[in-house]
Amino acid sequence: MTEAEGRSRLLYWAGVALGPLAWGINLQGVYVLTHFSCESTRISGAIMSAVLAVVSLAGTVISARAVRRRAGAEWTDAQGGGPRTFMAWVGVGSGVLFALVIANQFAASLMINPCLR
Repeated sequence: MTEAEGRSRLLYWAGVALGPLAWGINLQGVYVLTHFSCESTRISGAIMSAVLAVVSLAGTVISARAVRRRAGAEWTDAQGGGPRTFMAWVGVGSGVLFALVIANQFAASLMINPCLR
């Protein structure tokens, strides 16, 4: 396997990996910043959520481009299916889903006062 083939394989998994990773970082970051949000402004959590939603959507775009480019179309299993293409489509859906989850958490953090304990 050449280095270019290795990179093209990673393109299919970008949405599958980046979406949950961005959500996990956002979830833990919101918990960490909640303590400090009571004392100062909530803008840091908003910026973090916006950036991580974009990261999740970037994984979606990368996976969608891999499907469109058919970077691994020559590699199919004996029945003619394309496991890489399937994973890329899962990555597209996963990236969108996790971007929506991050947006939902962002909306909740704007509506609920962090000083309520």
